[in-house]
Amino acid sequence: TLMKAAVVNISSAIVYAQPGKDAAVRERLSAFPGVQVHAASEDGKIIITLESESDRGAVDQYEAIGREEGVLNVAMVYQQTESHPDQEI
Repeated sequence: TLMKAAVVNISSAIVYAQPGKDAAVRERLSAFPGVQVHAASEDGKIIITLESESDRGAVDQYEAIGREEGVLNVAMVYQQTESHPDQEI
């Protein structure tokens, strides 16, 4: 699992979906590994968190999300890298 990795990248973002396509975008986002959909607004803003085993993996995931049909933009809000996630305080 991700939590047993040597490094875990945890981030959150707002995904901006085209009006009328936001429900389909939310469903596809939920299928991405490490992605959780937390909230959505009526105007197509979708709040997600993403966990990845590396910074590069997170970048790859965000780029893939940005290429999804119905996605207008992805804006990262927060990012943290845990080098020893098993030793959380």
